[in-house]
Amino acid sequence: MAVNVDSVYQKVLAIANKEQRGYITPLEFNLLANQAQDSIFEQYFYDIKQWNDQQSGNSTEYSDMLTILEEKIAPFKINDAALTGTALFTDDFEADITDWTATNGNGASTHVAPAASNNYNGGLKILQSANSQQHGIEMDTNVALTAGKKYAVSWDIIDISSTAPAYSIYVYRSAVARHVYSTIDPALGSLSFTFIADTTGNHNLEIRNTDSSDSSRYITVGEIKIEEIDDATIGDGGTNTVYRLGEVMWQRSGQAYPTQVPLVNANEITKYNVSPLARPTSSNPVYVRTATNKIQLYPTPSSTDTITHNFIKKPAEVYFGYVLVPQSQGGNEYPLYDAANSVDFELHQSEENTLVYKILELAGIVLNKPGLIQIAAGEEQQLTQEEKV
Repeated sequence: MAVNVDSVYQKVLAIANKEQRGYITPLEFNLLANQAQDSIFEQYFYDIKQWNDQQSGNSTEYSDMLTILEEKIAPFKINDAALTGTALFTDDFEADITDWTATNGNGASTHVAPAASNNYNGGLKILQSANSQQHGIEMDTNVALTAGKKYAVSWDIIDISSTAPAYSIYVYRSAVARHVYSTIDPALGSLSFTFIADTTGNHNLEIRNTDSSDSSRYITVGEIKIEEIDDATIGDGGTNTVYRLGEVMWQRSGQAYPTQVPLVNANEITKYNVSPLARPTSSNPVYVRTATNKIQLYPTPSSTDTITHNFIKKPAEVYFGYVLVPQSQGGNEYPLYDAANSVDFELHQSEENTLVYKILELAGIVLNKPGLIQIAAGEEQQLTQEEKV
């Protein structure tokens, strides 16, 4: 559970006004709130090291400091994230399927409109209505692919008939299937396959119900997309950037379990590469951190290998949203909390008091009020001592 930004702001104002230390504007509060959140969050990692070094804990339930710290960090952990790519095409079938054209047979393709029964997730339903032919539906996506680069096609199966049909995903270039994924044992969920493009130019996607044995068998696809994968960019491709990089895992095609990839320094990789015995292989790989959001894997993964990583994201930026409303007397305006345009603290709810005093301490510096700094610092120190007893 997050910490409400308005609750923290009102407590900060109440204490500052009680001590007659001045008024903290919403603009000042937003700046100080983010600095306080970042400071508290960063301290978690040093506290974990400290408690690990002490090699002492508390076996009492809910009171072990390492467990408490891990609980505070847990919401920010992202596990098994694929290395990110550049989105080239996405269709979630929310509106219609007018851009898709039936091909290969006389089966039926219908749009499943978003509704409460499907959790408002639209879909493309492909029914095999002819027992002698497969049925597919093709999207003239004109996705520009480059030969030699790695790509991923991913899709969601949101519904299947009681006896599931076999189906295939085709990537076409000039009416020739260049890359294909096929399954005869489909299931609900998210799936994907990767490939290295063998031609440069525009490609199309086709989803085909390949079961010609039973006209009642169907699949419903909720989303399909194609991305360029570079096997180098860490993060999840969205708003979650890497604050602390954890394990990097490499799973080769056909391998039951992934291999953990160790980190080496840039100067070390040169020595490894010139040594026939120490040179990295796909079964004994390494990686180098080349930038804040980049890594370099050695050797280069193949198109069928899967690279994932664990990382800790940074808390979202806090924002106290407000609208100005006139006071009943005096004609002045004051900021009224606007929940719809606010962003709460993502820290654990137990950090509310720490946030209040940390912000007050920073506000004392901004307002040049030494007394406010002393009051806040004293309260914060007391909280810290209580935690470490």
